[in-house]
Amino acid sequence: MRSLTRLGLAAVMLLLAASASAVEIEHELGTTNVPDAPQRVVVLEYSFVDSMAAIGMAPVGIADDNRRESIIPAYTDIIGDDWVSVGTRKSPSLEIIASLQPDLIIADKSRHSSIYGALSEIAPTLVFDSLTGTYETAMEAATTIGHALGQDEAMAQRLAQHNALMDDYKAQLGDVSGLSIQFFIDNGQGIYLHSPTSYNGSMLIWFGFDSEMTATDGETTYSDAIVQTSLEQLSVLDPDILIRGKYVETGLTDEWVGQPLFDNLTAVKNGRLFDIEAHNWSRLRGVIASEASAASLVEIVTQLER
Repeated sequence: MRSLTRLGLAAVMLLLAASASAVEIEHELGTTNVPDAPQRVVVLEYSFVDSMAAIGMAPVGIADDNRRESIIPAYTDIIGDDWVSVGTRKSPSLEIIASLQPDLIIADKSRHSSIYGALSEIAPTLVFDSLTGTYETAMEAATTIGHALGQDEAMAQRLAQHNALMDDYKAQLGDVSGLSIQFFIDNGQGIYLHSPTSYNGSMLIWFGFDSEMTATDGETTYSDAIVQTSLEQLSVLDPDILIRGKYVETGLTDEWVGQPLFDNLTAVKNGRLFDIEAHNWSRLRGVIASEASAASLVEIVTQLER
């Protein structure tokens, strides 16, 4: 009986110790107790890969859309390639996630709210607004992720470096107020504008560019952030600069060449239609991704001055 009592007390002490070492993290779907300094982390969006890579940590599982090459060298140079694919970002495999025995899962509000309960049964799960969040939202999420990983100091240092670098890029761009700019995706079947409430759209606004699109008030939905459009609607917006990301070699906009509405767009007439890497600009978000986008943006503006 005394042995059983001692065992019971030991179990209570272990539970208390575990509770004391847990960290309460507020996120989009509530508050979650996360183990102190989790090591086995599964991430279900590229931006969360970015946050971990920014502080030199590697996830054990990544929703890489079943394409390992979607995790770009800027990430793999830091995290290596010893992760397990857990499937697509839209529909990750719960079975594979569970098999990795994670001590933390990081998920997206838009994509994964419906499976939050199932994910939470596997491991403590944090949910952030990656898909429809702004640039500022991504930076706030990176701070919280650093805290959840027990890497507050490392993340604070990295974000200070990031802010200095972004300020430098902003200085290189100079005063761009009065210049309207629009980033869009051409996947060969449709044209999708990234609005001022999207990640890329808000980053362009942060740099000082104008937008011909109207930002929505309140909570942003996917259709608010990423807006399918037509040539006619694009001609109404008619921005000074167009940044295009093509997922196919010959897109819809290539087929529009020769049509008066397209050829008379201000950006097209003035040679201000620029192509960038669609995957990197459209799908990637976060500290490292925004720095790469900012560098390419400086190259674009430099070409305006030629």
